[in-house]
Amino acid sequence: MPKAPKPKTVSSRTSPLKAPIQSLLAPLSKQPRAKDPKTSHLYTDDNPATTIHGTGFKDLATAKHTLEIISRRSLTYQFQTVNTMYHRAAHHPSVRGGPTASNANIREAMDVFRIWLDETYPNAKAALRVDGFKPLLGKGSVAKWLPVLHLEGDPDAKRFADFYVALGKAKRLANVLVDDSKPTEADWEVKRYAALDALVPEGRESGATWTDAELWVDREIGPRKPSELHSKMIAWAWSPLSEKKLK
Repeated sequence: MPKAPKPKTVSSRTSPLKAPIQSLLAPLSKQPRAKDPKTSHLYTDDNPATTIHGTGFKDLATAKHTLEIISRRSLTYQFQTVNTMYHRAAHHPSVRGGPTASNANIREAMDVFRIWLDETYPNAKAALRVDGFKPLLGKGSVAKWLPVLHLEGDPDAKRFADFYVALGKAKRLANVLVDDSKPTEADWEVKRYAALDALVPEGRESGATWTDAELWVDREIGPRKPSELHSKMIAWAWSPLSEKKLK
């Protein structure tokens, strides 16, 4: 006698989880996580030594501490952290049912994060020069010029150029530390911005403000090369010229 089919279970949820919410509640994939720090994600434990510990949303003090310990990281990293903390708090089981005395502490933390997202972040982003010297030059452009760049006396620029050219496609500068032993200190995005902010004079973010003599060195034999200053800009994945003009 054939077995009776199992009764279908009906979910009490009226609508499916949206993708951003789902990603906060459960892993999207069961694929093994990479151990290479160049491919690890901000919110995994692939490399615990580079993870900032102490972030959270349990109460007002923890929220303020979170903002304090991520303050030296790039604005991109800060946004990733605060946005994640806010949404994790918003979808915490104790908060989903609405405001109660038992979740008052978490809601205070959420208020701190909401103010940061709505006010602090847009103001800080607007204050960046050239939107943080973005977009970055393509890795192919940096790789093309790297062998002829004049980078003597600037080991950081050479180190960044080599690192950037080899960086994985899905990895952001904001998620890679300059020094893996100091997770609350600078990542490569904030390091790059500081270097370009020092190199590029105020008001000279456009190619129209530069002469060929400032950007290029003509040679008697062979193609021209970037000047010393332009070399450093290119090494930090930026140029006042469009990428098309660099080819």
